[in-house]
Amino acid sequence: MAEPASVPVQQPLSPVKEIPVFEFTKRKRWADLLITELNDTVILVLSETCQVWYCGNAVTELLGWRDDELVDGDLVDLMNADDRGNFRAAFTESIRSKTEMLAYVRLQCKNEFYVSRDYTSAPKEVLFEIRGRPHHLPDTDEFKCYFAMAQPYPSRNTAMLNTFLELKMENERLQQRVAQLRAQSQAVEGPSDSFFTTSDNFAAADATRTSYDVGATQDVEDDGPRKKVKRLAAEQHVCVTCGRTDSPEWRKGPMGPKTLCNACGLRWAKKARKTGDEGEGDTGQNSSSVVF
Repeated sequence: MAEPASVPVQQPLSPVKEIPVFEFTKRKRWADLLITELNDTVILVLSETCQVWYCGNAVTELLGWRDDELVDGDLVDLMNADDRGNFRAAFTESIRSKTEMLAYVRLQCKNEFYVSRDYTSAPKEVLFEIRGRPHHLPDTDEFKCYFAMAQPYPSRNTAMLNTFLELKMENERLQQRVAQLRAQSQAVEGPSDSFFTTSDNFAAADATRTSYDVGATQDVEDDGPRKKVKRLAAEQHVCVTCGRTDSPEWRKGPMGPKTLCNACGLRWAKKARKTGDEGEGDTGQNSSSVVF
């Protein structure tokens, strides 16, 4: 009779070594570190009359005020006049009912922190979300102070997202405008000139006009020799097709002489000969017109 097969004995698994979790509260003076490291939230300790007893350092980065400038002052004086009544009512009701308060107010920046372009308008205001709760003694139910946190609303991440969306919408609007201008140009000049009706060429044409305007202004305002200024202004060419400014030779194009670089001018001349436009192709400038 066959003997039964031996069953291998399974060794007990070794206990998994747990990685100790670091607790933030075990750090020395963790409460002070928590307050000082909050750079997007203003920690406030208020009295029953909304007098500032303590203000976090984040107020300097967010509004430009120093904390010692706001201590012993009324927080309501920093708000927009239209928001003061609602905040007072919500603050008083929170103390009376011992519940949490949520309010949205506009706080003024310091004048030196935000200076308008005309130096006459009122200081800039930032919308803040203020959350607070009163603190009472557990035995006597006596009011001691009011803890509050003020954060910009919307948050910085939301503000960056809104800015990105605004720029994207502006880019879409400009793209539609460029498409309209391109269609109008094709309708006026015909399909044969569609090679030059791109958005880059519009910008290059503006750059060409700007360079000539700068040269003309220098010719009028500079006290030096006029001949030298005129020669420098005449040498500032920009290709209306590719935008180059350092071509060894400038050729004739659809917008006049010396508006195309050497390569674009040869391509345009070849294209003009194929379409049968005699006289449009550039025969090339002589070697004396080379610009370095």
